Amino acid sequence: MITTAKQSSGRFCILDDEKSFLNTAKRNLSKYLPDVKGIFISTPDEIYSIAKEDEKTLYIIDINLGEFNGMDIYRKISHISSKARVIFITGDIAFIEDETLRRQSLSEGGIDFIEKPIKWHEMAIKIKNHLKLLEYQFELEERVEERTQMLLHADRLATIGTMVSSIVHEISSPLTFIKANQETFLFAYKKMEKNISDPEITKIFDDLILPGIKDSLTGVQRIEELLKSFRKFYKKEQKVTVNDIISILNEVKNLTFYSMKKNKIAFNINIKNDGDFSIKCNRQELIQVFTNIINNAVDALEESPVEPKKIEISVCRDKKFVIISISNNGPSIEPDDIENIFKPFYTTKGDEKGTGLGLSIVRQITRNMGGDVWIKNKEDSETVDFIVQIPINQDPKNN
Repeated sequence: MITTAKQSSGRFCILDDEKSFLNTAKRNLSKYLPDVKGIFISTPDEIYSIAKEDEKTLYIIDINLGEFNGMDIYRKISHISSKARVIFITGDIAFIEDETLRRQSLSEGGIDFIEKPIKWHEMAIKIKNHLKLLEYQFELEERVEERTQMLLHADRLATIGTMVSSIVHEISSPLTFIKANQETFLFAYKKMEKNISDPEITKIFDDLILPGIKDSLTGVQRIEELLKSFRKFYKKEQKVTVNDIISILNEVKNLTFYSMKKNKIAFNINIKNDGDFSIKCNRQELIQVFTNIINNAVDALEESPVEPKKIEISVCRDKKFVIISISNNGPSIEPDDIENIFKPFYTTKGDEKGTGLGLSIVRQITRNMGGDVWIKNKEDSETVDFIVQIPINQDPKNN
């Protein structure tokens, strides 16, 4: 096998059973395409090994390879790799004059049909142009796939939102009865308290029953606050309104309360300077931004040995922006992960836990608002900090 050593975003691979043709091809195409990787091979087995690498590759295959047929070879390649495209070549006059065969070669997935003898400068131009087209095509396909998956994910979230709405309703009804019964019991006890003369009964009420009722009412209040937050979070809201960033963060605190408690994470919100923290935003989208970032921090802290575990939100503002820093004292993020962490479907959590969409959605929402989000890793501080910057007066896009 004869290969050039230079790399590019795409490559070409020529399969021909004539060694002299391959040597000529290598000599000329290396001259015309010095920055493009070329692979020159003479047997089908070699090309199948190349196809298994599943890289973007333009194959240039002779139709007549003795006992082999170039179109049959490409059919097998296309089953091995989804990133393969082919130009068929031939010097056989019977093939050149066979219009049926030419049409068939193109219908089999061929993007061009070139006759021998080859004009190498023209071949080089065609290779370069087809590689550019392949790059555009695969980039477009990737974007379509990303958008499709994001739409599917959004649809799943909408379904979950409908389910949560029903669950909230079902919980609210019995919760009302529980709260009313507990309050009625307290009211009745206060009415009859003066008539209880037995000190042992009084002690049972004071030490056991009344504290339990008060704890129950505190728990009911906590559930009511959580249900209110769920209602607001899953209520579809398209309009942009003026919102106080502190009230949004308090809602997020309610939504993430259970995971904080479960993992024994201390959660604090600090306001660094006085003033108005009102911004124009889609409230639900911004709640989603902070919830996604905090859930990401909880996941990082969940298996971390650090004690005590902490997530701290700091809020400040300048003339143009409100800046929210969400810090955790979990492990640092790998440099490669920092470069990719906001890309759709990139996750370090595994399929069972992460979709790779949370932080991508965070960046999309913040940039649509005219803001941004970035990371300060532990190399720069004692914590991993997600910094969200949101403009104060700018109207965000209603996407």
